Amino acid sequence: MQEQPPRPAPAVTLKAIGHGRKLTFNSIGTPTLLICLARETSDKAPAVVTAVRERWFDVSQVVIVNLADARAYPKLIRKVAEQIMKSSYNEAVKNLLPGRTPEEYVLIVSDWDGGMLGPLGIEDVTKTIAVAVIDKGGNIVGVYQGDDCAAQAVALIERAGV
Repeated sequence: MQEQPPRPAPAVTLKAIGHGRKLTFNSIGTPTLLICLARETSDKAPAVVTAVRERWFDVSQVVIVNLADARAYPKLIRKVAEQIMKSSYNEAVKNLLPGRTPEEYVLIVSDWDGGMLGPLGIEDVTKTIAVAVIDKGGNIVGVYQGDDCAAQAVALIERAGV
């Protein structure tokens, strides 16, 4: 895990796949976990989500966002990529617990231009996912990329004061 002083998250707004909720990352107002992934590593996200939700069950405690690295997709094939992400969204919605809404619990956003991943210092998530935590004040608490993302996500959320 990179130890660093908190710094402001980028004032980037991205639209969630499926329901279209817009997220502005420096002003979400709730501690937020970003799970940074690519198509090749998307199967690694559920373990991180499970570890975090075992501890912080409700979205009022921690918001979880799957941040898809879409920088490699040329504009011509973005619609195809969006359709693939939409099928992931639909699958996640089917598995929601009763009483949970997709707008709060199924947040999949695409970073087409690197507006979030670049400032986080994340280069490549095709082999290993990364996690980052933004505190309720809109500051990046820390970033980790490696094989222990679930435990490191929990540690970063604790550092955010949750």
